Amino acid sequence: MSKKKFVWEVYLRPNTLSKDTERDCIADVRFRGGAKRNEDIADVITKERSEFRRETIINILNLRDEAVKNFIQDGMSFIDGIVQIAPRVTGVWKTENSPYNAAVHKRTVDLIPTHDFKAVLDDITVKVLGLKDDSFRITSVTDTATGLSDGTITIGDDLIIEGEKIKVDESDAAQGVFFKGADGAEHKTSRRLSVNKPGQLIARVPSSLPEGKTTVIVRTKYTGSATVLKELREIVCKLSCTAKR
Repeated sequence: MSKKKFVWEVYLRPNTLSKDTERDCIADVRFRGGAKRNEDIADVITKERSEFRRETIINILNLRDEAVKNFIQDGMSFIDGIVQIAPRVTGVWKTENSPYNAAVHKRTVDLIPTHDFKAVLDDITVKVLGLKDDSFRITSVTDTATGLSDGTITIGDDLIIEGEKIKVDESDAAQGVFFKGADGAEHKTSRRLSVNKPGQLIARVPSSLPEGKTTVIVRTKYTGSATVLKELREIVCKLSCTAKR
């Protein structure tokens, strides 16, 4: 049996931090599908080992996540077959007697790949797809009712939209999250967004949206800086979505 080949596809974009040349570029990996979660791991395990119940595996994985979180909260480091997680506090103290200041210092963690995982990375081929055409994009949508990231949309429930520069100004009626049905009619989320960040939105799917093929659209003037766009930018989810009740 031939060994499976792994390929990461990347888009290049200008390196804004480079001072030596205006032609330097850095790479953004093209993600395939939405972010994977414990439910996806459970699906893989049950496919290989049918004697294990999916619900039991998910419960064990969730308990594992809670245990790891508690280790880190207690100031311990944790290592598995993939990464080592170590607590770290960043920032500068003016003197050795200075107290912790939440406005200056930050509690975070370091994620360090294990030796075995580093060896796996060596087997990956990188394919350059060319210049990245736009930094405004939707990378995935996740239906909170089902946990699916395959384009399923449950009418009346929340949808997690992930991407880049998708934050909206809710005080501007022209901005927001829109759902276009197969008939071309648009239905805007009227409920306040549960999460409204540059990389993630959580929007309630309007109850008026009909079942069937649906296009998810974000309209925004957000740029990632203090300057906003003069004209609305329409960011369309390229994933084929289907609304259901």
